[in-house]
Amino acid sequence: MPRKAALEERIVAAMRQLGFTASDARIYLALLKRHPATGYELAASSGVPRSAIYNVLGRLERRGLVQAVQRKPARYRPLDPERLLSQLEARFREGLEELRTGLAALSRPSAESRTWTVTGYAAMLAQARSLIDGCRETVHLSLWRREAEALAEPLRRAGAAGREVVLFSFTRLPGRTLSYDIPEADLERHWPHRIVLLVDRARALVGGADDSEDNQALASEDPALVETAVSNLVLDITLFGHRFGVDTSALVGGLTTHLAPIEELLAGRVPGAGPAT
Repeated sequence: MPRKAALEERIVAAMRQLGFTASDARIYLALLKRHPATGYELAASSGVPRSAIYNVLGRLERRGLVQAVQRKPARYRPLDPERLLSQLEARFREGLEELRTGLAALSRPSAESRTWTVTGYAAMLAQARSLIDGCRETVHLSLWRREAEALAEPLRRAGAAGREVVLFSFTRLPGRTLSYDIPEADLERHWPHRIVLLVDRARALVGGADDSEDNQALASEDPALVETAVSNLVLDITLFGHRFGVDTSALVGGLTTHLAPIEELLAGRVPGAGPAT
């Protein structure tokens, strides 16, 4: 399939996921390439049957995707793509907010609902993107280069929105990161891919990052599992600082603000002396 035709098929598929029909999408794309156009011209260029063309155009006109600019014969022009995307984003934000409100009113929180298993590599990446996009303050992430590239766009958005983004890896990563700079292929001979993602110090994704349908990871808001993720990240960052002579105290301090102040609790005590009497 030629590259342009393959691109159009992907756009049609994306629009269908957003609630449009294939005919809606094909007519809209045909208008983007040539407008204004009559229904007859659109039937010829889009592949939508002439018997259905005006029903589809009427539906698109009611939804605001096309506009008739003259009559006898009617000629149509498309809504600008940027305006279409803005309208879709607004519509789906409203729909998601309504869904969130409704589900919150019906659901009964339980300990089990705070942790769930994410099966499959694609599902794991989708969960990671969702967590990063929902970040309000901080993202801490330990991962491999392959997963860093897959999550590059949501990480870029988080950074552009002013969120603190800290990346750690044993493999080579682009940009400003805490990286051991080990070639990924060399490390793969010893370790499997894994991921530890911590968002706002309150939500975590921990587990495998094997590119398979059987890969499993845990997504959780349970404080005990979130603290486990914190401990993993603190250990990796602290050892990195020791090995390379890098001061990581600010990063570690930011991660441990909600943990028990062990150093303060131990102040003035003799190790191994037992509880004070």
